[in-house]
Amino acid sequence: MREIIESVAHQMPLQRNNIREFLNEVFDRVSKHYNLCRDYQARAAKFGKAFEICFKVIIDELYSDLEFSFAQNVEFPEACMDKGGKADFAVLEDMIENRRVIAIIETKGAADRIICNDEIKKLSRPGMLRTDTVKKAISNAYQASRAFPKSLFFIVTSHVPTGGNAKCMCDLAEGDIVDKIVDITNPSDLDEMIKMIRETL
Repeated sequence: MREIIESVAHQMPLQRNNIREFLNEVFDRVSKHYNLCRDYQARAAKFGKAFEICFKVIIDELYSDLEFSFAQNVEFPEACMDKGGKADFAVLEDMIENRRVIAIIETKGAADRIICNDEIKKLSRPGMLRTDTVKKAISNAYQASRAFPKSLFFIVTSHVPTGGNAKCMCDLAEGDIVDKIVDITNPSDLDEMIKMIRETL
């Protein structure tokens, strides 16, 4: 899957002003490659994994001069985040000896449409538009805040809610146990996340 996503990034090429187009093309290609029009069960998992890789590719392509790195699938047993519940990404002061946790990043993203038989079908409530997705992300933020109270916690998403209970929950959490909900398609949100991490290092 990583090869598909990296090839999309280089073919476009990926830039600050075409992140949404990049995501759409990635989801289209992943959908076609894994036949997600037929395999409904695999769709959420494949799109979630694709979004996770997209985040890393976007960081690598648009912020190539970073003095820190985003480690992927990091275990934090003290925050009840291990085995199947690892942190999607983390920034650590030292990867081995002094594992001071600078930031934990939760990725929540998916396609908002799928192309099947040359027909575009809208998919309901991708990213943080689903209340159960929001609840899971906020639960992880709570776990992280209890185990690492001085660390940052970000939720990076493909879709930020604009109304309803999902937005209400995001508003309650952001600025408290969630330092920022980052719209991955908004470069200024990404810039602010990077700035906050740099200031905490």
